[in-house]
Amino acid sequence: MNGKLLVNTYMEWKESEYGKGDIACQSCHMPGRRHLFRGIHDPDMVKSGVTFDVESNAGVDRVGAKLRITNSGVGHYFPTYVTPLVVIKGFLIGARGKILKGTLKEAVIGRKVTLDLSKELFDTRIPPFKSHEFDYGVKRSVKAERLVFEVWVFPDEFYNRFFESAVKRRDPSMNMKRKELKEALKNTSGSSYLLFRREFPLKELLAGVH
Repeated sequence: MNGKLLVNTYMEWKESEYGKGDIACQSCHMPGRRHLFRGIHDPDMVKSGVTFDVESNAGVDRVGAKLRITNSGVGHYFPTYVTPLVVIKGFLIGARGKILKGTLKEAVIGRKVTLDLSKELFDTRIPPFKSHEFDYGVKRSVKAERLVFEVWVFPDEFYNRFFESAVKRRDPSMNMKRKELKEALKNTSGSSYLLFRREFPLKELLAGVH
């Protein structure tokens, strides 16, 4: 698809420093030889593989900061498959903790494809030891008190879209399986989790800006 294999985890590992250093998949996925094979559904596993850095780039009339997400401990692309999606959010909140209108910005990390696997929509995955930068910036707001960064993981994003589409289709041949499809949709809809959240008082971000 788009000149690339749909699943290429082994070569991603083999061509990385992990593969060249003979650091086996089991070293991370099966620690202590336990048959866990933890992956994208395990928040602690994912947290151990990525790091987050934030730096202010605010201006005189601009609230801004850059969130850098580095694949610091994943032995292949992050994420490696087309099934998950990682969503980055940046927004301003006021005194009551509510998101201020017009301040929400988003970016996506992953490889999104069409449901029939005929087309790649985008590929923003992070190779080992590389980074993705989310540059957030909006005009200053007198109501704003803090800038918030969040990173959400949707482990089953592709499956969720697939099951949702299948449930909506009015195909008589699927009637016997509709209950199972709805249960699958329920499971994939509830698998997301918050990987990272950090709040920054605007006073700190704007310190030194005149």
